[in-house]
Order: sequence, then C-alpha cells, then structure tokens
Amino acid sequence: MCRFFLFAAGLFLLMPHTAWAQLNPMGQAGVTRAVVIGVSEFQNERIPRLHYAHADARAFADFLRSKAGGALPESQIKLLLNKDATQGQMAAALTWLMEESAAGDQAIIFFSGHGDMETQTFVKHGFLLTYDAPASTYMAGGAFPIIYLQSILQTLSIHKKAQVVLITDACHAGKLAGSNTENGMQGTQASVQQLAEQYDNEVRLLSCQPNEFSREGRQWGGGHGVFTYFLLDGLQGLADVNEDKTVTLLELQRYLEDEVPSAVAPESQIPVVFGNKGVKMAQVHDATLSALVAQRATQPTDEEGLKGFAKRTPQTTTDPDSLVWAMYRQFQAALAEQHLLFPTENSAHSLYLRLRQAPAVAAHHQAMRLSLAAALQDEAQRAINDYLATNPVELRRRWSFDARYAHYPDYLNTAAELLGKDHFMHKELTTRALYFSGINLRMQGERERQRELYDQAVGIQHQVLALDSMAAYSYNELGLLARRRGQFDESIVHFQRALQHSPTWVLALTNLCGSYVDTDDYLLAESACQQALRHDSTFALAHHNQGAAYKAQQLWQPALAAYQQAIHFAPDYPTTYSSMAEVYYQIGEKTAAKAAWQQSLALQPQQEEVLYNLGIVTKELGLPDTARYYFQSVVALTPDDRDAHLEIAYLQMGARDFEGAAATLATVRELGDAPDGLYAQARWHALQGQTQPALDTLEQAFAQGFADKALLQSDTAWNALRQNSRFQALLGI
Repeated sequence: MCRFFLFAAGLFLLMPHTAWAQLNPMGQAGVTRAVVIGVSEFQNERIPRLHYAHADARAFADFLRSKAGGALPESQIKLLLNKDATQGQMAAALTWLMEESAAGDQAIIFFSGHGDMETQTFVKHGFLLTYDAPASTYMAGGAFPIIYLQSILQTLSIHKKAQVVLITDACHAGKLAGSNTENGMQGTQASVQQLAEQYDNEVRLLSCQPNEFSREGRQWGGGHGVFTYFLLDGLQGLADVNEDKTVTLLELQRYLEDEVPSAVAPESQIPVVFGNKGVKMAQVHDATLSALVAQRATQPTDEEGLKGFAKRTPQTTTDPDSLVWAMYRQFQAALAEQHLLFPTENSAHSLYLRLRQAPAVAAHHQAMRLSLAAALQDEAQRAINDYLATNPVELRRRWSFDARYAHYPDYLNTAAELLGKDHFMHKELTTRALYFSGINLRMQGERERQRELYDQAVGIQHQVLALDSMAAYSYNELGLLARRRGQFDESIVHFQRALQHSPTWVLALTNLCGSYVDTDDYLLAESACQQALRHDSTFALAHHNQGAAYKAQQLWQPALAAYQQAIHFAPDYPTTYSSMAEVYYQIGEKTAAKAAWQQSLALQPQQEEVLYNLGIVTKELGLPDTARYYFQSVVALTPDDRDAHLEIAYLQMGARDFEGAAATLATVRELGDAPDGLYAQARWHALQGQTQPALDTLEQAFAQGFADKALLQSDTAWNALRQNSRFQALLGI
C-alpha cells in the first residue's frame, strides 16, 4: 500500500507521433497553471483521517509560487484543501485548467489524499477521495473517478497540446471500502495499478515499492510525507549533483533513492522512478537552494492556507459602487448563503444569468459559472452522502418530503447545463438528477399511498441503470421500491446487485437483512446484519433490522438488546422505539412499552399505528381516559379506522356513556357490518339489562362468524345472563 507521485509529460502511449523530447522545467513552458489538492480530513468520519496530505499540497503550491518553481502568480494556481476540496470544487478547478490551457502551456495537477477502488470490476473504476466522498458506494458521487482524470489529461495533452505534470499521492494506509475485496487485493493498491495502467510510458515517480507503506510524520519539515519532503528538496536543488542548475529525472531518482530509504530505516520504503531520465524536472534558483533548510524548519503546517475555488473573490478594478459590481457582490453572497436556485429572486443562478451579459465583469464570467456549478453539486452531494450513511436527520427529511428533495434534480440539471454537454461530468450529473427524481416519486407514493407512483419510480431507476449499469445506489432504490410493492424476493435480487458494485455498503447489507426478514429467512437476515455491523458496528439501522429478525422469531431478549444498541447510536430514530415497545408488550412490560411508544410519537407525531397501540396499552394499564384520547387521535387522522371506533365504543360503555356508545357503534356499522361489531352491539344491550335484544344480536354475531367463546366467558357484561338457556346454548353448555 504505497503512496506515489506521478509526473506525466503528455500521453505518449496515446500520441506516439508527438515530437516532445522532454518536459520543460516547471513554469518554463508557455503559461503554467496548476490545480493543487490536499485532503487530510473527510466529511464522513468512517474514512481514515490523514495527517499531512493538506500540508503536502500547501508546500507544493508554495514551491510553485517560489522562483524555483516558476514564480506562478495566484491567478494561475487553484489550491483546494480539506473542506474546500469537494468533488464539485475539484471538477470546477480542473475544468478551469482545461478551458484556460493552450498549445505550449504547462498544466500541473497535484493530488494528495486517499485513493481507492471499491470493487474489482472489468471497468476498473478507481477513485480519488475528495472531502465529500462517501465511505463506500463511490459511484454515488463525492469521490472523483480516475477515468475522469484520464479524460482531462487527454484533453490537455492531445487536444490542447499542453505539457502535463500529474502528481498524485493516493496510496495511504487505512481501512477503506476497497480494503475487503474478495480477491484480497486492497482497493488502494488497485487504484495505484489503475493509474499506472492508464498512464503507462510516461515519467512516473512512485513513493514506494508494492506492498510498502509511505510514511509521514512531523520529523519531516514539521509535518509531511517523507517522499514529499525529499521530492521538494530535490526539485529545489539538492538533487542537482553536477551543479548545472538543472534537476533531471535521473538526478531526482538517485536523490530520492538515497534519502528516502535511509530516512525511514529500519522500515522499508524505496521510491520507484520510470521514464526518460534526461527529462528536466526543475531549474535551480540559488537563493532558494541556500535558504532551503531554514525554510523547511519554519514552514507552517496547521494554518488554513487559501480557500476553495468557489470562495475566491476576484479583485475588481471597476468602480465598486456601480450597479454591476453591487450585483456581483450579491452573487458572491448568495453563493456563501447557499441561496442557489430557490427562491428564484436574487438567487445565485438568477444573478449569474443577469451578470453573464455584463461586459464589466466579463473577466469573471468563467469563475462565476464554475463556482455556481460546484455549489449546486455540493448541495445535492451532501444529501446523497447523508443518505448513504443513514443519517437520521436526512432520513427524516425524506420521510417528511422536505422541499429540498424536490429541488435536487433542478440543482444537478442546472449544474450540468452550466458545465455543458461535452463536459466530463455532464452524464454523471444528469444521471444523479434522474435518481433524485425517482426518489421524489417514491416518497410521494409513500405519503399519498399511491402504488402507481412506485411504478413510475421503478421506470426512472431503470433509466438510471441504462445510463450507468454500476449505480449501486439505484439498485438499492429498486430494492426499496420492491419492498414497498410487496415484492420481497425481487428486492433481495436488487440489494444483492447493489452489493456486487459496493461490497462494503452497510446500508445495502442492512436493507438486504430487512428483506430476508420479510421472506422469513431469519438466518440469512442475521448473517446480512452481522456482516453490516462488521463493517460499521455503530450503524444503528443494522442493529434495528437485527432486532427485527430476532423479534420475528420471538427471541425477545436478543431483540430487545439489538433495539437498545440501535437507540444508543441513533437516539432519534422513531421506528426503533416503536419496535422495542412491541417487544416490551410481548414480555408483559406494559409500562415500558407505553414509554417507548410515547418516545416514538414524540419523535414522529401522527403515527396512526403507534397511537392505536398506545390506546391498547393504556386501556390495559387501567387508564381509560388516556386510552380514549389515543383512539380519538387515530380517528381524527383516519376517520374510517373501524377498529379505533370500536375501541372507543368499548371505553364509552365502560364509562356508562351508552348514548355516546350507540352513536359510535352506528359509525362502526357504517364502516362495515362484521361479527365483532355485532358482538359489541349485543354487549351494549346486555349492560343496560335488555335481555332479548342482547341475545338476539349475540346470536346474529355467532351466525356471521363470531367464535370467541373465551371472550364471552370472561366478559363481565354477560354476568346477569349466564344462567339463561339461550346464552348457555351459544357457549355450548
């Protein structure tokens, strides 16, 4: 699991007729522009945090600003660190690099962070993990596909005819989604192999041999990777053995092979270098070389550095009080406040449409367009990532049909429109927009209980898969839709397909567990949930579904323990409290059941089933007024709930409110004449001493199928008639 750096002097494999003989020293070929990215921390806490990836990126940017690195001005460097290095911001910065580069220019791309390949498919989708990458299911966005990087390099070197320097440090130690692939090949190593395969026959510098680790620590320049530390030293002149003021690839290779292994001894880390050894990598600047040691000793590593691409505010030379510049400042404020599309008045998008025709800000049109496209992507990606992690807040947004979900397709489609149909991310953005459209239909179907909306949602998810057959998140959505439609066997197939493309995705494993419970395959259900919990023991929904598997088998204590674990990790998940209440009720702990159902209701009001269950348990606890309140709450939500009306009638009879009970029983009959309603009517007569109507109605109930003789024996309403021959005949005495 090695870290590596790769320098690419054009794409010789794809362009064998090129006449380039060497890579000019940094900053010496036409106009040099650089995108420098370092990601040490991640939005998803399950991704192992790095210590110095951002410091390496900052140091490389400082090198480019120095005379030794070409003295690049700030306008020619896009530096993205940590939170600013989202997939959207990275795509925007690389788009800027492609659009600005011309023949003879030099394009430098530096990435330091995690690289991974989640599953070893024939397509071999490797990824660079940006700040908003999910912990798995990289195809859902957030992570930056290496195949996009290939497209960018091809555009730069072949179409733009620019010289390209690609530096990637994407092979750090850590448990990532691709670490548990069935064939035993680590995802980090696979992503390294993919880059090497895609960019063969180029100048390459790898920080270590296969199966070695690349070290980082404070002992190297106050906090750097050891390879970065000596790489920069070598480029700034320490590798210039013949003192001709030029550092060649051969000199850099020998310097790295001497310094890196000795610095990490007795551990092993041996850099590997491929390419034309005569390539000139850097021009030596005397003052920089003489000050190198001091600079390394004092270089800061913890301050923030420059902010992200979208947050850069260009300097204006026009009258700042003009209407155009005032509108431009409004645009920047709207971006910062995430007022992107809706409401449309003074949104960033509406302001951009007005400003793109204004000559006064023509120099900033490109930056505005790319910044807005990045912000729109980031907003939707946050929702995807929170869903993939089963964030309870995000799940409640989905359950409540939060208005933001209706906007996400517009966000993503607008971002795609801003970037253009030929952009490398256009297809991905429109595909994700389609995915969100399907989710919105499912949620609307859940809210309105319309099966036809599920059918439409299924059609949309199949469109998603037609565009991207590896979209694990779409297979997962099809699995959920199949469960909603009662097609449990089909849901299992969809969840299994999701896991083929995202083997460590705990949400898909957890959903699979739920489907196995639906099909009474309890051992398979337990196995799926246990596998999910091996990947993430804090995943509340996996504990919840494990509890459901135990509950279905009437294993009450294991079920209770699983639900308690789920609540420990997600104390605001209402369904877990409701399920736990059912277990308490089954084992006779009715007070605990009441408390759990009340907690579920507090988290998600107006749950009809929970209200009904609270009515039952409070009635059994001897709290008739409270029980009546809950049953009345049910019929207020669902006026045709016959069972709730019947329970209210019983409570009215218990309170000797026979007039009220008569009216409620009339409603019960209107909602459907059934044996239980006739029995309640007979009971109403019996309690008032109306023997003949009571027995007549009771006989009608038996004639229509009433057969609960145990209830008839225990119901005190019949005490006065127990010696009656007709009553005894009904009991079979």
